[in-house]
Amino acid sequence: MHLPPELRRIALNNDGVITAADVRSAGLSRPAVRRRVTCGAWVSQGRGIYTLADHPITARTKARLAVHKTGPKAVLSGLSAVWWQGLADNPSTITVTAPRHSHGREVEGVRVRYRDLDDAEVIVRSDLRVTTLALSVLEAAIEESVSVVDNALLRRRVSLQQLNAAAARRVGTSDERAMTRILELLGPGARSAAERIAVSLLDSARIPGWFANYATDGYVADLAFPRARLIVEIDGFAYHRDAAAFQRDRDRRNDLTAGGWTVLNFTWSDLTERPEQFVDRVRDALAAAA
Repeated sequence: MHLPPELRRIALNNDGVITAADVRSAGLSRPAVRRRVTCGAWVSQGRGIYTLADHPITARTKARLAVHKTGPKAVLSGLSAVWWQGLADNPSTITVTAPRHSHGREVEGVRVRYRDLDDAEVIVRSDLRVTTLALSVLEAAIEESVSVVDNALLRRRVSLQQLNAAAARRVGTSDERAMTRILELLGPGARSAAERIAVSLLDSARIPGWFANYATDGYVADLAFPRARLIVEIDGFAYHRDAAAFQRDRDRRNDLTAGGWTVLNFTWSDLTERPEQFVDRVRDALAAAA
């Protein structure tokens, strides 16, 4: 069935999704819409929401449908919004934010957060309402991993100033404490804090024989097990490192390896999100050296 070219263009640009607003702008009547659904040209996805039958249901289609089905003021948020803006893989669960007192219906595979957002926290990307990248990145770090923040900073998609501003708007909410903690990790004392966590994990696991700030082969290692010739290095956030720092790190590792040391590198994510793996890797390396 013939579809107005402009409406077809909108549908294809919007991943096969057509909304009631699109229908009205194209001047289609309700009977015309019903005929397209009846003949199978369109698929009804809910009240005033349709998809083209000849368009595949992609991940982007599902994200658009999730937002539209949740409600007119719904916003793609968290890790889903980071993915939509090209900085993460497609998450298994779509996260959508809806106004605190709205009453949207549950959508399968969609997590809905009911809260109010400031206008400054919402933008439109590819004709879909999403949370700003700074807020999305902070929320994704809470949902998934602090490495999302690192990636965004490293690729210069957000700045520390933008992250601080986004966190300031969340003061007094349930996310305030977690966001404050994330920003603390980006500060100048983050490296020493990470080393303290590593020491605490080793002590809790009853792994002895290590020395902090151990000087050897012209370098000072974060943690070293001299008898096993094992060094544990704690990497800071990647965004702090420029090309020269990267080269220094590589030279350092090569020199230590040439000196007979085994070097294990761990990140903030390893220590805070996978502490058991950190302990297991150290234990395995010590066992191999015994």
